[in-house]
Amino acid sequence: MDYEIDIMPDYVNKDDEVIIKYKNDLKIEINKLVLNNWNFLNENWKIINYKYKHRTEIKYIKLIDEVKEELLNKLGYTSVFFFLNVLYSNIEYPSPYIEIEKGLMLLFHLTSGYTSKNMKKHVPYTSFYAFYKKFWITNYDTLNKKVNHCLLNMFSNLKIRILSALIKNPKNFKNITLLLDGHDSSISYDKPDISIQKRWSYKLKSSGIRTQVVSDINDMVIYVSYSDLCGKSNDGSMFLNMKLYNKILKQDCVAIDGGYTLFIKQFEDLCNNKGYDLDDNNFFYPIRKEINEKLNEQEIYYNKVFGSFRSKIENQFQELFNKFKRFSNNNSTLKTDDIKYINLQIKVAFLLKNIEKFCDTFNIITQEHHKLWKTKDFDFPQEDRLIDIVYNNEMKQINKFKILTEIQNDFLKININENMIIDESINVSESNNNNIDEESDIDFPELKQSTKKRKKRTNKSNKNIESMRNINKDDNIYEIENIIEHKIENNNYVFFVKWKGYNKDDNSWVKEKDFYEKQIIKDYLNKRNIIY
Repeated sequence: MDYEIDIMPDYVNKDDEVIIKYKNDLKIEINKLVLNNWNFLNENWKIINYKYKHRTEIKYIKLIDEVKEELLNKLGYTSVFFFLNVLYSNIEYPSPYIEIEKGLMLLFHLTSGYTSKNMKKHVPYTSFYAFYKKFWITNYDTLNKKVNHCLLNMFSNLKIRILSALIKNPKNFKNITLLLDGHDSSISYDKPDISIQKRWSYKLKSSGIRTQVVSDINDMVIYVSYSDLCGKSNDGSMFLNMKLYNKILKQDCVAIDGGYTLFIKQFEDLCNNKGYDLDDNNFFYPIRKEINEKLNEQEIYYNKVFGSFRSKIENQFQELFNKFKRFSNNNSTLKTDDIKYINLQIKVAFLLKNIEKFCDTFNIITQEHHKLWKTKDFDFPQEDRLIDIVYNNEMKQINKFKILTEIQNDFLKININENMIIDESINVSESNNNNIDEESDIDFPELKQSTKKRKKRTNKSNKNIESMRNINKDDNIYEIENIIEHKIENNNYVFFVKWKGYNKDDNSWVKEKDFYEKQIIKDYLNKRNIIY
């Protein structure tokens, strides 16, 4: 008998005011995510420690300007800066070439689709393989852990996923926060002891590897599974072995296709054994009936709409192919004798694609030092050495300046677009990772304001406030000369202040609630593009 489907009626016909509130809440959560997990935006270029003694003079890589132009067009300034300064880091790699250009060639190898031997247009094969091997193979364990952490924490959290779903999803699918799908990649596998049956992909009609990918509603990939030979694994078996139970939360709902549904009961049992409260309610999939039963018209329409919505995850792979030809089945066949290194490269590619898309979607400002890799002759700074910086647009050389030699662990300077909002009433359920500090800007004029007497002091000053001079005994009021920096503790602002009439040894932290007047806070935050 036909029946009418009414899915998630609570989310139907939301008025504009509710959607506006969701959008404002989402802006707040995105701001907090950037403050907590995008510290790299304000980090200086790493100072490199050279250890190799090359027998030949350090050389420039051929046609490096063409390489830089392609990377800029495909990934933008910030993604490349992240790769060089965070992933490639400040380790010296073998081969007598400009250090930063070796890092650019590793990235170009992914975007161009060239094999290692075809890279000889720019650098000899033996030289390229030397730093390729150290980066991808020698550094595998450290790099893999770092990339997994970045994917899981830099782009999404539960609150962002739920708010994004309420704003973007079709009315019958407002509870879906994640999408899961598998993808086959063509390979040329250099292990003759592995039979063709274990390597064969019926989808590709050739040897291939299969990888599972989880993305959120904002098209941010947050998890990439291990890769396996297509003949050895299917979507269901990989689904059970990818430890999804520690990647999603009870409030998440994952959109999957019908191929996974046969394994959900086994997934439930696995979660129960592991102590995770996840079950069939955490998954959305097409309506299926027994073999002899037909779907009614509304069920057919539902499956069609669901399939169209779920195609978002398939777009992830197309976007990946457009930016990284190495993984395009039409333009490249991966050659490998160990799948795990290809898997790591896929993860890095998704990570960089995420950064480029996140910056564009949420208006993350490209800072001037992010652009330096594109300038002529730029390299990682060396310890105790001054470097020349040439800006790309103006091609004008600036006076030399000293690279900072002290890492400013207690400071974080972040630029956020003025359209983004940070609210004083932060109520996120997830705990903040580390307190995020903002470096004071000495170019701003000093501000003056009053505040209440502070109750506690931190280890930044050993002096008690009662010992300070010129205290107003009647009002217990102490005058602030200016706010130096801020951080977030227990979802509330705390400010590090300079007291008027006292030296910097008396500087101390003051909670927002202890300020007698709030204007100094508003002025301080506004100058950092943070709306108070």
